Amino acid sequence: MTAQCRTRHCAKGALFFLWFAATSPAAPVNDAGSDRTLVVLAAPSATDPYYRKLRKEILDFQTAFARQIIGRDNVVILADKRTVKELSSSLPDDVLLEAPMEDIWMRDFAPVRPEHPVLFRYSAAAQSGKPEDADHVQAAFVRFAQHHNLSFEQAPWILDGGNVVDNGIDKAIVTDRFMSDNHLDKEQAVQILRVQLGVENIAILPADPEDRLAHADGMVLFTDSNTVAITRYGGVFQKSLERELQSAFPAVRIVEIESTFDDNAFDPNFGSAKGIYVNATVTGNAIYLPLYGLETDGPALAKIRASTPLDVIPIDAGKIGQMGGSVRCLSTQMKGENARRLIEAAR
Repeated sequence: MTAQCRTRHCAKGALFFLWFAATSPAAPVNDAGSDRTLVVLAAPSATDPYYRKLRKEILDFQTAFARQIIGRDNVVILADKRTVKELSSSLPDDVLLEAPMEDIWMRDFAPVRPEHPVLFRYSAAAQSGKPEDADHVQAAFVRFAQHHNLSFEQAPWILDGGNVVDNGIDKAIVTDRFMSDNHLDKEQAVQILRVQLGVENIAILPADPEDRLAHADGMVLFTDSNTVAITRYGGVFQKSLERELQSAFPAVRIVEIESTFDDNAFDPNFGSAKGIYVNATVTGNAIYLPLYGLETDGPALAKIRASTPLDVIPIDAGKIGQMGGSVRCLSTQMKGENARRLIEAAR
């Protein structure tokens, strides 16, 4: 039989226990001392007119993505005060940091190569061709980074983070947009990237002519140090991509991923990324792979799982893919001291 307490003293004790449990801070979910990678997302501002129609879908995606990251890696979502309050009912407090960005596509205007972070100049192509707008977006990130004492090298060259796909060790891939944006020939571009990225082997792919941003992360994905998953385009263009990869990385294994190309874009100026599977976020623990509710989802998931020793975590990107980017575009990564400082700030 369970003893029942009927005294006023016992009732007060029970009320105190309930109050203490409700007001005590929850144990943090991020572990700054582990080998986890910090994945950083930027929520749309509560007052941003451009994202207003899809704001709920974006926040729902970021909430679900963060929940999948927790326990595997670390995650912090940057947001304005109102949005932090909205998200706090669905996510732990130490995942949220009041630090609004000027745009949600963190990959492009934040540093690349979290092992040796370097910040390139954000391309005007990502901001309707207006350099002043691109500089404004990136300046907000730089102020945020300075406030939190984040450290990285700065490079004078134009290169979006979405146009740098690397294996974290010795190989990196960009498109020839890097050459045209910076008025370089291929030899010059390779030498510059070797120095700035700190990797020996550089592949420069012909850009997808249908992609206004000419980003490599809609084309290729390293699933291990020497395996590249590549979007299947077919024809002469496909052969040119594979020829460049094999030339830059002679022993590379190439896995073609059948993709669905979607014409129903949120913004016709940027096209849709729905159906593009290689736009995945890769850490030392997992590949967070976008799925879209399409017939090609299953085969893509199976092929990528067969090509990697990492856990492959499906992420529902069906509603956000039409915005022109996917899981990788909407996230950036940090390691080491930079990661620790943001995790501590969020706490």
